[in-house]
Amino acid sequence: IFLTLPVIGSAAQTITLKGVATDGNGRPLPSAHAILEPDSVSILTDTNGSFSIKTSPGLKKLTISFIGHESNTFVFRLTRDSIFNVPLYEKIQELAPVTIQDMRDRQLEIFEGNRTGTHVLTQQMVTGIPVLMGEADLIKTLQLLPGTVRGVEGSSDLFVRGGSADQNLVLLDGAPVYNTSHLFGFLSVFNPDILDHVEAMNGGFPARYGGRLSSILDIRSKSNIPDKTSVSGDIGLISSRLFVEHPVIAEKASLFLGGRRTYIDRVVKLIGEELPYFFYDLNGKLILQPRPKDHIELSYYGGEDILDHFRDRNNDGDGLLTTYESGNNSQSLYWRHKFTNLVRSDFNIIHSRYRYNIRNAFEDNTLAANSDINDYSAKFTVTRDSLPRNASLVAGAEWTAHHVSPSLINTSGIISELVQSSAAAGRVADEFAIHGEYSWSPSPSITVSSGIRQTAALVARKGYLNTEPRVSARFRINESHAVKASYARMAQYIHRVSSSAITSPTDIWYPVTDSIKPQRAHQVSLAWQYALPDKKLFASVETYFKSMRDLIGFEEGTNLFLNTEFESKLIQGRGRASGVEFFFRKDQGKFTGWVSYTLAWSWRQFDGINRGDWFRARYDRRHNGALVVQYAINERWSASCVWEFISGSRFTPVIGQYTLVAPTLTGVDVIPVYAPINSVKLSDTHRLDVGLKYKSRPGNNFQWQWFTGLYNTYNRTAPIGIMIAVDETTGALQYQQPGLFGLLPFISYGFKL
Repeated sequence: IFLTLPVIGSAAQTITLKGVATDGNGRPLPSAHAILEPDSVSILTDTNGSFSIKTSPGLKKLTISFIGHESNTFVFRLTRDSIFNVPLYEKIQELAPVTIQDMRDRQLEIFEGNRTGTHVLTQQMVTGIPVLMGEADLIKTLQLLPGTVRGVEGSSDLFVRGGSADQNLVLLDGAPVYNTSHLFGFLSVFNPDILDHVEAMNGGFPARYGGRLSSILDIRSKSNIPDKTSVSGDIGLISSRLFVEHPVIAEKASLFLGGRRTYIDRVVKLIGEELPYFFYDLNGKLILQPRPKDHIELSYYGGEDILDHFRDRNNDGDGLLTTYESGNNSQSLYWRHKFTNLVRSDFNIIHSRYRYNIRNAFEDNTLAANSDINDYSAKFTVTRDSLPRNASLVAGAEWTAHHVSPSLINTSGIISELVQSSAAAGRVADEFAIHGEYSWSPSPSITVSSGIRQTAALVARKGYLNTEPRVSARFRINESHAVKASYARMAQYIHRVSSSAITSPTDIWYPVTDSIKPQRAHQVSLAWQYALPDKKLFASVETYFKSMRDLIGFEEGTNLFLNTEFESKLIQGRGRASGVEFFFRKDQGKFTGWVSYTLAWSWRQFDGINRGDWFRARYDRRHNGALVVQYAINERWSASCVWEFISGSRFTPVIGQYTLVAPTLTGVDVIPVYAPINSVKLSDTHRLDVGLKYKSRPGNNFQWQWFTGLYNTYNRTAPIGIMIAVDETTGALQYQQPGLFGLLPFISYGFKL
């Protein structure tokens, strides 16, 4: 018995095996997996990468593994307590490529982000609804969104959240577009064939955007390299367009060209009238992807309106010649480089130009007016994603040089005695900005973006400096509901000076000077948003308040037509705007579309206008609503309709007259008496447009479609202005509100191969 006791004691001996699992750089690996055989013991390492196992002496096999690292195995005979340091190295494995193709739901991205007041449009949304003359039009579609008010019937002006038309920054692939209209305001300059997506930002502006007070319209053309060549086009009643997309080098380079021209001059001639006018657009882009980390785009846009009219009533060859030319032109270079999967840079070089020339000639008399603006810009941003707390950082700088020749008048002949040649001084203004924005999540339900944009403008004798803070926050109630709030301060260093005596294409753009200050605005907004991603439903209710300073106006009685000394007549004042916006959108199923409604107020105050009292802005339209519906009847037939309601715009009526003896004592002058400025509004109006689309069977190599419908179905014209008419019987004066468009049918044919 005594001889067997040492053997029994040895068999019952317990040994401790300890170890530390580390990566290739010596850092501990928590939750690494340790397995000891033949004991069948499995254990996880602690936060320091350490483990400890109680076992008995003998032949052992220890295996340590960790996700993403190579496993390490040891076979040894264990006789006493031991400690192992186990390094595990990263496992590098090349996986087979997997391609996932789907349409990004950009509106859902807006819901999941912090921004307020932002809406996204796609090419399908723009081309799928009935509009004037059947011409798909981006601006007309934007006018159906909440917070946006259109001008007079048919115009392409946008008045966003109580701001004026010049307070919208319109960017086409990063290049500013100063005149957005063709056909004297009835159509926009954007060819729908080139569109990829459009972001309309009315509030909650990111720090990288600036230069305007009311909205940013970021229009992006197609930027993917296609697999094969495609050709598409559309033939309408007043214009046609063609789009060609071609992969130059597979997965490396592609080119697209898009063109559009109106033949309204030919259409009018068929009914025995003459309208020697046409417009055209040309878009082009070269897309290069030499390496996976680099994406380069070279973009071009050119468009022009041309009128060349000769009236010779006496058939003697000495008639009146009128020519008019107006056009935009832009070129841009864009380069995106990925340093890593988390860090990238974006670089832009941009040139943009807008000009108009008007010339009238009769015998030896000529009168010509022209204006020109050139912008040269450079922008650079760096983005860093996946910082701690789901944070990201965007920072950058930009520079823009505005070269403006605002107004030049040339006359000759007898007319030069009435209108002398003159020119407003050319202006050069350099605009600078640096910006940074940091986004993070303090908690799983809260995300915050805080940024700042420091801007400056230098003119000949003065400089301006503005700090523009931005902040936006999102509180996620649950997966479908979120509440957002935002604040933004904006500054604007270039203005559009306009008068009712001048049509929109001939408005004058003018930068800040030593006497004209930059416009500034503060805007706060609060929103509730709802989304169901599976059903692609989105709804929001948003309220806002905006205060504005140093807005541009001109003294009462000022006529800006053929006036090159307008700067002395300009005055600056204040404004405020507020409103509530409702929006519901559905992007899936047989029924798609949206409903929008805006209740809004907009006020102005200038010391030199209306005795210094506050008054309603011209486009203070209280109620604005739209219903847009598209219904897929089957795979070949679909129907669409647009119903819109809008309150009338404001005007200043004449409420009386009195007479005074003329200064020359040769008669009397009739002096009108006006009511307070913009105290009366035009009639409210509503309109219904319907469309029916029939297309080829899906899957055919050659795709075609017919789109026909009615604009203003129940023939209710919208007033475009006010005129004073005289009752021939009583001699009494009365106001009349002439309309422009009644019932208009349309039809177009589109194809793609």
